[in-house]
Amino acid sequence: MTEIRLSGAVMAHPRREAAAEELARLDPAGTLRVVLDPEPDGPPTALRTARLAWSSVPEDATHFLVLQDDVQLADGFFEHARKAAARLPGDAIAFYANWNSRNGAAVRMAAAAGARWATAVNEYAPCVAMMLPAAVARGYAPYADAHPEGWPCDVLMFRYLKAVGMPIRIAVPNTVEHSGLPSVAGNDAHGLRRSSCFSGVALTAVDGAVAEHEVIPFHKHVTSECAVRAGEHWEYLGTERLLRRSGISPQECRTEFERGEDLSEGAWQTWLTAFAMGLSSVDVVEGEALDLALASIGPGGLCDQLTASEIEAITASHREVAVKAFAAGRTRAARPRRPRAGSALQVAVIGSDATLIGYLAGLLAEFGHEIVGGESASASTRLVQLGDEPDPGDVFCVIVDTGAREHVLRCATPIGPHTPADSEVARWIQLAWTRKTLPVDPDRVHQFTDVRDLASAIDAVLTGAPVSPVYDIATATLTGGELAKIVCASVRSVPTETVTSPSGTTVLKLGLAAAELGWTATVPADEAVRAFGKWLAYDREWDR
Repeated sequence: MTEIRLSGAVMAHPRREAAAEELARLDPAGTLRVVLDPEPDGPPTALRTARLAWSSVPEDATHFLVLQDDVQLADGFFEHARKAAARLPGDAIAFYANWNSRNGAAVRMAAAAGARWATAVNEYAPCVAMMLPAAVARGYAPYADAHPEGWPCDVLMFRYLKAVGMPIRIAVPNTVEHSGLPSVAGNDAHGLRRSSCFSGVALTAVDGAVAEHEVIPFHKHVTSECAVRAGEHWEYLGTERLLRRSGISPQECRTEFERGEDLSEGAWQTWLTAFAMGLSSVDVVEGEALDLALASIGPGGLCDQLTASEIEAITASHREVAVKAFAAGRTRAARPRRPRAGSALQVAVIGSDATLIGYLAGLLAEFGHEIVGGESASASTRLVQLGDEPDPGDVFCVIVDTGAREHVLRCATPIGPHTPADSEVARWIQLAWTRKTLPVDPDRVHQFTDVRDLASAIDAVLTGAPVSPVYDIATATLTGGELAKIVCASVRSVPTETVTSPSGTTVLKLGLAAAELGWTATVPADEAVRAFGKWLAYDREWDR
């Protein structure tokens, strides 16, 4: 077996140099050095320092560890790290995952299964405390230099590791905690950042299972969602949608939830998340790791809404909610599910974009339609034909054949998974991600349609009594200033500048769909932008 020679760095801002030096001295082998931000008065970003830190790998090192300066280490951390390198020598290893992240939720599911390692899902890499094989560590800076668009360093790390085909494994329980100091990189808007499952004492054994789950429930922004593996992709859907898809009524869960004392919206989202965890867990191993994991669901989901003292005040009650909901989910998993009610309609979605077709077909299936391929369509099959691309006025057309006649849905700029990444909304989202200024024309009207709202509009045509040949639909109609405010709140806060944009955007009239079909959009504009922003950063294909 190859001898493990671990080296590392603590990346720090100069005003935290003393704390970083103290952190480095905790390594009994003395192999960590402090790397300082080369431009401490420059724009707030961790990328400058991360690039230097990952460039400082000694020639004789087999593995390289980078710690951020605002962390707390479990007792025995460095022995655990060296054993981890020997256990998983060819993998990236993270020792921390944020309590409101998808990867933090993967850690919770691994904790429920009694695993010692969780496999990361599509999201920013958890770089607060990460270890890489030395050769891979040396490649990060050249990759960052080749991608100067301004993406955050942890998004670049995720993309880099994906490009070289290296999985990220996360320690269960975490052996690093975030200290809660103010963010030098401008991340304080994310609220208190804690581990999803931190133990103050590192495990001496590291040879446990590596968990990979198909369903990973997470609680973020007071919303319960699930990452669901869908072939080569991950799909993200609200937990209530997952329950309905699974043949379980959310109202059934709500009835049991309402027997408790805390009936706040935050507690309900905590309940949904823990219930879905219990429902999706097979062989559960009780113990400290699971207790820690359940206790962090509620605080994590509310961390950007509450102060630290407010989070402390609700932690105990939300832990009780999560424990009861997890047990209820396990109980419900053993009982029969109700078959999903069908619409008696056979539907085929056709067009040139296979990935968008597949995603939209899945959404339509949730309305009870039987989905078939275009080649399997019969005379009774209802065809839904997607346009190839938006027209010059940012209008995307969908033709719905009801059997009696064809109806056209004129859809404002589509956003969401597998939609074009070159629309105006997508461009603004990417500008925000990369800390660039948003060009705001206060007189311009922006409209967009979340793909989930498009699916519900198609369903309304298929199952309603449409009269008009054409219906206009949109999730939101916003001024330039309103869209900028939503992008800054949902993605990243950046400056704006006033501009005059060329005319030509079509403004759709939405009343007819409501009057004749009873259809209105249900996806909140900020949630639509936030979900699209995550997909653009983590899930779409990009140049490597």
